[in-house]
Amino acid sequence: MIHFNIENTIIFSIAIMLIMAATFAFIARLLKQPLIPSYVIAGFLLGPVVLGFIKDTELIYAFSEIGIAFLLFAAGLEISFKKIKEVNLKKILIIGFIQVVSIFGITLFLGDYLNLTTIQAVYIGIILSFSSTMVVTKLLSDKGELVTLHGRLVLGILLLQDLFAVLFIGILMAKGFSFLSIIIVFLKILIMIALAVFLNILFLNKIFKFAARSIELLFLSSLAILFLFVILAIISNLSVVIGAFIAGMSLANSPFKIELESRMSPLRDFFAILFFIALGMQLVFKGILEQLNLFLYLIIGMLILKPAIILFLLRIFGYKTKTASLAAISLAQLSEFSLIIGFFGVKNGVLTQPIFSSIIFSTIISMASTTYFIEYKNQIYWFFQKPFRRIPFLEKEKDDKKSKSVLLVGVHRMGSIILKNLTKNKKELLVIDHNPEIISHLKDKKIDCIYGDIGSPDIFEKINIKNMKTVISTVPDYEENLRLLKKTKEKNNRAVVILTATRISEALLLYENGADYVILPKVVAGKEISEVLKNKGELKEMKRRHIKLLNDIHNILY
Repeated sequence: MIHFNIENTIIFSIAIMLIMAATFAFIARLLKQPLIPSYVIAGFLLGPVVLGFIKDTELIYAFSEIGIAFLLFAAGLEISFKKIKEVNLKKILIIGFIQVVSIFGITLFLGDYLNLTTIQAVYIGIILSFSSTMVVTKLLSDKGELVTLHGRLVLGILLLQDLFAVLFIGILMAKGFSFLSIIIVFLKILIMIALAVFLNILFLNKIFKFAARSIELLFLSSLAILFLFVILAIISNLSVVIGAFIAGMSLANSPFKIELESRMSPLRDFFAILFFIALGMQLVFKGILEQLNLFLYLIIGMLILKPAIILFLLRIFGYKTKTASLAAISLAQLSEFSLIIGFFGVKNGVLTQPIFSSIIFSTIISMASTTYFIEYKNQIYWFFQKPFRRIPFLEKEKDDKKSKSVLLVGVHRMGSIILKNLTKNKKELLVIDHNPEIISHLKDKKIDCIYGDIGSPDIFEKINIKNMKTVISTVPDYEENLRLLKKTKEKNNRAVVILTATRISEALLLYENGADYVILPKVVAGKEISEVLKNKGELKEMKRRHIKLLNDIHNILY
């Protein structure tokens, strides 16, 4: 007869955790919710408060720390200063820094009211400062909005927040908060980064180039780099988090980055799931009512205070109301870093279990609500449009109306090709775009342009539609294009209106409302590829012409 001790079996513990996590993940996906809260809920049900199935919690916490290492390694792989530079690195650095410092300062000021010690207020201030890279990038990517201006702003802010979060973790793990201990931590981090750069230049590229001949060897090499820096972090008395993050950064610009991400993601997801389940096990209700003020502050802070600060800063730094609003709405949540920092806070004896439970509950609510905020952010913007527009804005437009014969709305991506042909007669061209960097470059090229978007109520007051012979919009938003079409046809029925749509159904509706031609980018791309396939013999010449076209466009815009 086989004796099977269920309570102490590791395999049983992991099996029941994964089965419960999978069940709730299916429910979350059916409800179109992010998966992270479902893992936390699964852990809560399995933990001591409800079912009490998992007894060997120390082992699970050990697994969860490995999960943190993989999460931070993946976050490091995503750190690309090229992506941040696309939306003006200097502005994003200042915006990100002021936003984090503002939230941190307000939390410290309210520490006594929230019944927190100074060190606890420091932790809560940091926890509230960051937004979720995992959740937001996934949702924006699904909607195809990472390439929009507000999407690139959000990505830039998130990447910088990740950098700040890792630095804060390093400081929080230091012995004491003296100036000397913080300097020592920073020096250790800088030495590790310098070592990563040194290894990358001299060895890593060559090693990975050789390892790439075998998928298994490439995967094993990336694991070796990850745990090499984890060991270095432990030896240096730094958090494993910092070692894992620097390891990821060292490979962020590797030509094999995509392959590494795809190979590492299953292992990362496995251990990350265990981490989020372990967090759920730590949820308690005892004493949580005593932290009601803290819980309400976290909710108000992430849903109102943080978005308001981001919106204000983006407006101050020259971004249009709609762009700033959409970016701010997208960042209205707590981060997976909030959970990681809270986890270390409990482990270090700084945060109590009720405080950590308030953080976990707030994170679950924020991540769930983010799904709806991003889905309906346009409607939220239109609802709050008037108060949003009263926020200061540095770049004021002149009131004189532009009288031109050709109007081009949106010059990024497809619009840039159209712009190249239209610049032959610059005197008759007027461009509208909501990217301040592009507008700045167009002004340098002596091309008349207006900063804004066709969704703004006052945009038509700045242009003379009656004199327009051609109106072209490369913006794929159906509602905005329909509005532009109706306004144009009302004031100037002779104008040729060319619009853009993402769906065939939208294109047909625009035709019904009087559009002269509707561009479908995916259809156009399909035709272009068909032409390439038909003329394979001329591929080198087509490539040469394409590179020349891209360089010409880049020179106009940048």
